[in-house]
Amino acid sequence: VICGDVDSCRYDALNDADSDLVCGNEQRCAFDAENDADSDGICGDVDSCRYDAENDADSDAVCGHVDSCMYDAEDDADSDNVCGNMDSCAYDAHDDADSDAVCGDVDSCRYDAFNDADSDLICGDEQRCDFDAENDSDSDGICGDVDSCRYDAENDADSDAVCGDVDSCSYDTHNDADSDAVCGDVDSCADDAEDDADSDDVCGDVDSCRYDSLNDVDSDLVCGNEQRCDFDAENDADSDGICGDVDSCRYDAENDAD
Repeated sequence: VICGDVDSCRYDALNDADSDLVCGNEQRCAFDAENDADSDGICGDVDSCRYDAENDADSDAVCGHVDSCMYDAEDDADSDNVCGNMDSCAYDAHDDADSDAVCGDVDSCRYDAFNDADSDLICGDEQRCDFDAENDSDSDGICGDVDSCRYDAENDADSDAVCGDVDSCSYDTHNDADSDAVCGDVDSCADDAEDDADSDDVCGDVDSCRYDSLNDVDSDLVCGNEQRCDFDAENDADSDGICGDVDSCRYDAENDAD
């Protein structure tokens, strides 16, 4: 019992219990020396977060004044130094690295903005041919989407506008010009269907006598296959049925009758 005339707080039975030099009857927080430091209307002695006016806004059991992310219960789950409440991709530290508007944690191809454009189950960043599902099927170093001949590694080697995989003669621009079923690149006579019929080593298309291997040996301008006397330019001049080259009397039909 302290008489009022000597009582430092005559109307405060606890005589400034919180030792803040303000008598209890003169303040709202008689047991809180900081008198509701965070001004949230809750005195510090009964305030779960005495320095956090929002009292652990994200309910992560960490008061805001000591919480690195006071509005993010997971406290920057992806550790990218951006709190989840302000992070466009709260679970993706790279924040949509491929800029396709799909966060990496739910992006099937996190580094491929087209998300496997060719549907070959391989993300673009993991392959050379992003837009070719067959991934350069002819292995010519040119992706199918820009390859003029996607199944022909030599890309129309004979330049006949027909890709090798569908070209009957892939190395013959004329595609068996003489129609002898032998492609020009392996045909000894590409323009001669009979392939040097008289075996004189001169292809028929340039052979003056294509069926005469001696090529008009008697120079009478008649090929041997077209006449009876191959070696007689006068073609049996005496008409005795004996060619001049073997006729003892080439101009005597009776051949020295006497």
